[in-house]
Amino acid sequence: MNTTRFRKIEHIDICLNEDVESKISTWFTDVIFIHRALPELGLDEVNVQTSFLRKKLNAPIIITGITGGHPETFEINKTLAYVAEKLGIGIGVGSQRAALEDPSVSYTYSVVKEYAPTAFKIANIGFVQIKKYSIDDVVKATEMIDADALAIHLNPLQETVQMEGEKCFKNILMKIGKLSKELSIPIIVKETGAGICREIASLIAEHTEVKAIDVAGLGGTSWSAVEMYRALRKGNNYTAEIAKTFWNWGIPTAVSIIETRVGAPNLEIIGSGGIRTGLDVAKAIALGANVAGVALPALKEAVKGAERLEQYVRKLIDELKIAMLLTGNKTLKQLRKTDIVITGKVREWLELRGINIREYLEKFR
Repeated sequence: MNTTRFRKIEHIDICLNEDVESKISTWFTDVIFIHRALPELGLDEVNVQTSFLRKKLNAPIIITGITGGHPETFEINKTLAYVAEKLGIGIGVGSQRAALEDPSVSYTYSVVKEYAPTAFKIANIGFVQIKKYSIDDVVKATEMIDADALAIHLNPLQETVQMEGEKCFKNILMKIGKLSKELSIPIIVKETGAGICREIASLIAEHTEVKAIDVAGLGGTSWSAVEMYRALRKGNNYTAEIAKTFWNWGIPTAVSIIETRVGAPNLEIIGSGGIRTGLDVAKAIALGANVAGVALPALKEAVKGAERLEQYVRKLIDELKIAMLLTGNKTLKQLRKTDIVITGKVREWLELRGINIREYLEKFR
């Protein structure tokens, strides 16, 4: 059996049936909106439409890369695509390495272009694979789903604690830079649960033509936890213990959004990692993200059917609208400049990192 294909279904099974979420929060609780008791606004006036990488979205939400590469993932991607198309939000697929290694499973990804023909679609390859892939391989991955953008996912934590993972990450920035010049669609650099700091954001902005960063911060799914469960299932207690050590490694999403905006002020940002409610979406945007991304909650609803997933996404949108109403913001542009108070660990982090909160709120959002 193709080992990559098998890992795909293992990952889904573990995410659905085990506790894989970070024990450290996103820190969004330290970001507080100023309540407007007289908003002078009707809920039906609130407009959440936006654009991301020049593609129109009905709401600032993207279902970020989840799955594909195993026959049992076909129905999941079909459901995700159907709902994304119906509601006018974005959708990304999981790593397409499996299909590049074994084209017989490419249909588990290409279903997305069939069921979401006009939605914003994101192809996905891993940063350790791009050293081996030619531009033709990358184009194949994008054409597989008729992608509007390509995500190159950074997962050094997962790779180093994974039993079969890569352990060398040299010369990848140079390869990303080369690809960003050669590919006809924009590239998104995406973390996978450990966040992006301003130094890495700055490197990406200065040395590549990447157009967006998905921070995928700490607070949601821990891929170190996922690999711990995989190792335990195979009786590899040594690797499982190492993976457990790094369960909560990373930069919480709230501060990762700020760090990324400071490091790459001109790039678009997906605020993901532990986004669970529409209020989280609102806070991500108020902190500096252009859109928000969700993965694990969408997966959990998708396996229950399209109706359940649609209800969840509609709930996110309605909660976002209510947050905007209660802060007196009619548009997302206004929300990005709305008054917020930053307290607790977020404030302490920013002060220790030399980021002036007042300056950030006035100049970077």
